[in-house]
Amino acid sequence: MSGTNPPGERPTMERVAALAGVSKITVSRALRGSELVRPEVRERVARIAGEIGYRVNVAARSLRTRRSQTIAVVIEQLDRGDRPIADPLLLSLIGGLLEALAPAGYAMVLTTHEHYLAASAMGADGVVMVGEGEGGHRLAQIEAFGLPMVAWGEPVSGVKIPVIGSANTAGGRLAAEHLVAIGRNRLLFLGDDQHPEVAARLAGCREVLAASAAMLVGAIPCAFTAEAGAAAVASAIEAGIAFDAIFAASDYIAAGACDELVARGREVPGDVAVVGFDDAPIASGHRPALSSIRQDGAAAGRALGRAIVGLVEETGAEFARQLPVELVVRESSG
Repeated sequence: MSGTNPPGERPTMERVAALAGVSKITVSRALRGSELVRPEVRERVARIAGEIGYRVNVAARSLRTRRSQTIAVVIEQLDRGDRPIADPLLLSLIGGLLEALAPAGYAMVLTTHEHYLAASAMGADGVVMVGEGEGGHRLAQIEAFGLPMVAWGEPVSGVKIPVIGSANTAGGRLAAEHLVAIGRNRLLFLGDDQHPEVAARLAGCREVLAASAAMLVGAIPCAFTAEAGAAAVASAIEAGIAFDAIFAASDYIAAGACDELVARGREVPGDVAVVGFDDAPIASGHRPALSSIRQDGAAAGRALGRAIVGLVEETGAEFARQLPVELVVRESSG
């Protein structure tokens, strides 16, 4: 059967199905990237659809399914400015989301928490929340809309929303184990533990220290920025806190901490060893290069995308709730 469309005839799903030798529902699923269709069938359907110029009629599909085919991605941190949109982890997470949502037939609407609330859900079919707010309170506000929802972060007691996140507690343990193993005894933690993810990182650190001769000499709340990290170190030094290691809740905090230490005549890692979190590009580009706990933002985005599509379409598909992390040792603690 010819793979071209007869002159003057509009390409249709029926013709794609006939040419591909499958049913219309299989064509629909294949063009949405559904895993219910075998890869070779998806490829054949996509090829034939392209050859005859068939495109999914999104407006008609929306009327039929009562869906807008959009997913709202709500960024919590932007409203306070403590984590800029240019944060590499955030950008890679958004990229991973797009990789999962676009093949499934969904557009992504990127917005902030405050704008989303003001816009009354924006007609989205589902919500991906990136960042939970202090104590997870942002999740409850978005949950009130009653839409399918999944969040990036750390599970919070009393919140029923599915949460996907890195193994933050394990990451905290890895950082502390490394610092203790290289002989550091007085650890300073930098980061706002009102954020569930940060609290989990600190908890993992505490677990290791409780089983060792080392101690936590302070936990200073600060935003996810280099400026905040520098200010936190300055306040610790001026308060007379003695420390020989820093575990920072992000690489930007760690970078600022290192810069402040050097500016005050402290050697890194000679006087103070430093470990950050995320393994953002700044970790390898900083001097000294920063040791860090690596989390995969792109994998996180893909996991969130697959999860929200499954919830919207009620497929019942299971999804991973926790993604692995690993320690990357560089000059700041090497």
